[in-house]
Amino acid sequence: MQPVVDTLAATPVQRDQIHLPAHFDKQDVLELYRRSADPAFASELFRTASQLRDSHLGQLPWWSAGISAITPCKVEPLCTYCTFFTHRAAATSDIVAAAKAIVDMGIRHLHLSGGTRVVAGDDPASGFDERLIEIVAAIQAELEVEIEVNVGPSLTRDGVRTLKALGVAAITSSLEMLNPAVFARFKPGDSLSGRIRLMEICEEEGMPIRSMMLVGLEDTDEDRIDHLLFLRRFSMLRHLRLSRYMPFPGASAGGVRCSPWPIARLTAIARLMFPSIDLGLAAGNSPDDIALWWLAGGGNQVLGASASMKDPRSKQGSEARSISVGERIVVHDNMRQITRYLGELGLTPTFTPVNN
Repeated sequence: MQPVVDTLAATPVQRDQIHLPAHFDKQDVLELYRRSADPAFASELFRTASQLRDSHLGQLPWWSAGISAITPCKVEPLCTYCTFFTHRAAATSDIVAAAKAIVDMGIRHLHLSGGTRVVAGDDPASGFDERLIEIVAAIQAELEVEIEVNVGPSLTRDGVRTLKALGVAAITSSLEMLNPAVFARFKPGDSLSGRIRLMEICEEEGMPIRSMMLVGLEDTDEDRIDHLLFLRRFSMLRHLRLSRYMPFPGASAGGVRCSPWPIARLTAIARLMFPSIDLGLAAGNSPDDIALWWLAGGGNQVLGASASMKDPRSKQGSEARSISVGERIVVHDNMRQITRYLGELGLTPTFTPVNN
């Protein structure tokens, strides 16, 4: 994950000159990010970032899918912007049924996510070690699929070791916001230190890491760059997802939806800093964001389907095909729409995960 080596672009923008110095610091990255607010400068930045993506990852998007609400959320009080939590986790058999429906669609990569129960020290009973191990083992007994997991800071070192031994491809620890004051205001029941500690454990155990940034919820330009620079300490980081803040109905955080523009600019900056990792979209984004994300150097994992465990109804206004699997399970297949969007970029997604 070595940065691109060169010098910062001079004004006016000149082709092939938008790079980071070999030994860049915070001011270098912050200046580049702020200059990228100018569309003329950004277009050259995006060109450089997408060329890096092509050379390190290729131009081959590949399908992934997600199953949510696999564990109940035990965070008290709840995060102020989240509406994805459930207090009633899905049964293991339902999760396996949803995974089977996804695999039957051809998808061979699965991301399992759920609620959080913050671990107390190294006590496995206080987290979700046992639950995650049970779910992963049950899916593996029935299906051949690559699995990644995300249950927040709910795993101990022993849990990480067991999941690694089971062949889990990556563990997610979404810091979401690195500014401690902002984190405490919007996630008062969660633990930033616990999320960082899980990343440290994964680093120490050689377990690939996924993480996520939440963009547009009272974070500053400096906060965003600090976050990216912080992530550089983790050599096991394999995937960073950028979440476009959305004031979901029913959430108390309020505010205004984040524009797709800072997401695209951060994607390009992150590509310069981390040429070989996957840079994905997360909650708050939609298929409409794909074109700008791709042009900015994002890629290559695309979410083609998702399974909802808490609401059997179809997504309102969505073009996704709904597949009922059980009383509480619906798989939302969005591959048709995304295939069209990618096709208009000259891209054809594959069902085979491309590992870095």
